Amino acid sequence: MNRYSLRTYFPATVDSTLVQGQWQFDTLYHKVPPFSFTSQTGASFSQKELQGKVFVANFFYTSCQGICKQVSTQLARVHDAFRFQPDVRLVSFTVNPEQDLVPQLKEYSDSFRADPSRWIFLTGPKPQIQALAAQGFKLPVVAAAGDSAELELHKQLMLVDKQKRIRGIYDGTSAKEIDRLITEINVLLSEYETDHGK
Repeated sequence: MNRYSLRTYFPATVDSTLVQGQWQFDTLYHKVPPFSFTSQTGASFSQKELQGKVFVANFFYTSCQGICKQVSTQLARVHDAFRFQPDVRLVSFTVNPEQDLVPQLKEYSDSFRADPSRWIFLTGPKPQIQALAAQGFKLPVVAAAGDSAELELHKQLMLVDKQKRIRGIYDGTSAKEIDRLITEINVLLSEYETDHGK
């Protein structure tokens, strides 16, 4: 059987166990840490709501006219492709929470016809969002607006599995990369179906 498997990013440690006199080694991977912010509906939203879900994460801000709009337009394709799939979510974190309050997030999400139960836009304390981007998703730290790190931060999409491990990194401005993301979400879902069937 030909089986395509996704890699797992950011190994954290190598664990060793002695089994019947033989050392067995296993790589433990970085996991996205817990978070809790406010969604475009005004409700609190935490990682608990993503339990048992595969999700795509990105960082943006609503007044970003260039790259963020491009990425959100591409994400709308992913949203539409998985509109009826109960195990897939999109999560967009604003990096400008001082300006992007609930009404701004709602207006922005409405402009992409986002189903708020499937595509969640989040705002919250800036230090927590920055820490999540840098430590949770291993994205570059932005020193100043307009620097190359900011460009990378807004371009990147991260595919996270049900165990909170990062399984894919994509250029959100590229239609070809979005095609790959859609394919790889399906691969990940089929891995869970296959594993569940054992």
